[in-house]
Amino acid sequence: MTNLDIPNVPPLEIRPPIVQVAIDVLNVERALRVAEAAVRAGADWLEVGTPLVTFAGVPAIGALVRAFPEHPVLADFKMMDGVRKYVLATAEQGGRIATICGVASDASIRTAVQAGRDCGVRIICDLYAAPDGPRRAREVEALGVDSAYIHYGADQRSEDPERDPLLFLDEVAGQMRVPVGVGTFSVENGVAGARRGADIFVIGVPFILEDDPTESLREYVLRVKEAWHARR
Repeated sequence: MTNLDIPNVPPLEIRPPIVQVAIDVLNVERALRVAEAAVRAGADWLEVGTPLVTFAGVPAIGALVRAFPEHPVLADFKMMDGVRKYVLATAEQGGRIATICGVASDASIRTAVQAGRDCGVRIICDLYAAPDGPRRAREVEALGVDSAYIHYGADQRSEDPERDPLLFLDEVAGQMRVPVGVGTFSVENGVAGARRGADIFVIGVPFILEDDPTESLREYVLRVKEAWHARR
């Protein structure tokens, strides 16, 4: 255990459909502006993106929590090793969710899951670069994660922008006990994900690069949730 002051809060209830805005910027000032646009647009979760938590540090989590207390904040650490301290730090800052990479060891995933149970933080497994995504999705579900995300990364997209970012969604949709999330780059990606079985929808770039992404994000939220409800 650490000496961190961990609040005693119940785990977040994950209730799809959920739109998560990935705030992949480099400083808190810009992050707060993007988060405000996301809240105005009707987004559900605010993500302290990997660039933000890397360049601005763990306090960026608390900054978003204090500014938008009604919106769960996710810390996108993409943990790999020594993971317990990241989960506990998320809780200390008031964050409700943290991510671990699917290519992390089973030991690390088990450690993250236990840490999350100890402090009320949900653990999401990012399946980025998993050699066999569908298989790893089933494995991490068995290890106790609260959700698994299909993620076609920025560098992958730069090399092959024509590839479907939903990747292997069709192979896992409807077969998982935990909600499946998808990383997307457009309204069309999000709508396709909703129709094909996803429950959590992540959008960041390119919308967050706009001076005011409110309207783009609002269209995304409305159309994705409409498609999700139509599927039900």
